[in-house]
Amino acid sequence: MKRNQFIAQTGLASIGARLGAGNPSKVESWPIAVFEKPIQSLDYDRMGEELAKMGVQGIEATIRKGGHIEPRDAEAEVPKMVESLGKNGQKALIATCNVNSASSENADFLRVLKANGITRYRMDYFRYDLTKDLLPQVAENTAKLKELEAMNREIGVQALYQIHAGAKYAGSLAWDAAMMFKNVDPAQAAIAFDLRHVRAGSGLSFQTALAVMGKHVRSIFVKDARWSNERTTKIKNIPLDTGIVNKKIFNDVRNDHSTMPLSLHMEWGRAPIYPKQVVMEAVANIKKDVKVLKSWL
Repeated sequence: MKRNQFIAQTGLASIGARLGAGNPSKVESWPIAVFEKPIQSLDYDRMGEELAKMGVQGIEATIRKGGHIEPRDAEAEVPKMVESLGKNGQKALIATCNVNSASSENADFLRVLKANGITRYRMDYFRYDLTKDLLPQVAENTAKLKELEAMNREIGVQALYQIHAGAKYAGSLAWDAAMMFKNVDPAQAAIAFDLRHVRAGSGLSFQTALAVMGKHVRSIFVKDARWSNERTTKIKNIPLDTGIVNKKIFNDVRNDHSTMPLSLHMEWGRAPIYPKQVVMEAVANIKKDVKVLKSWL
């Protein structure tokens, strides 16, 4: 091979290697966690086995009152959970918990999560009192977030605030969420953009809701729904990509972001938490939604 040909070919190979190094796989860039609530009757070994078969990367763990792990048991149980999941290459990518304020008790709880490699937690909601002026309540929530920001920075964790549809939930209007997070560092506290809830809550103004919240988003929660009939305010949860949530909606949210965890919430089955004797039905439902979500990546 002539010298100039060798230089040209090795140069192209070097460029290709650099490009490859800067473009992680879809799995690395957009890890999928399954919200474990429907299947929390499984032990963590079995849960890890089933989720590994689906090709996901972990769970959104329920470490809260009524969850798979009660908060008072976190110090003893979280290490066991992490170890069990790890046997099948699974992680607790997000922990759902009851924290929504800065306190010594909450700080101790979050340090347990951090010590076990869990650096993201879904915080509890702020709720409105609709009998009182709302703007002062937005200001109060903003102050709480700033306190959480400081606590999280010291510990090394990130709070995720799930946007939830409904009049009582702070953040449901999108504008109020943007006001609350305006001066908060998303590395410490950010928005978990719930496709189902934002789509239902914003309706024809979805793009406006996305525009005002987008820069604060650090996780996407994936699920679907439809209105239960033509003249109702009730919404019915259904399998992914059969209702008001589709690939375009998903892409619209993630387009301005390089990477973030995705949390799949399967809520269209027969129960919020499946008893152990029928839990494999929930596993099958989750598998269907995972297949759809992976096709969107």
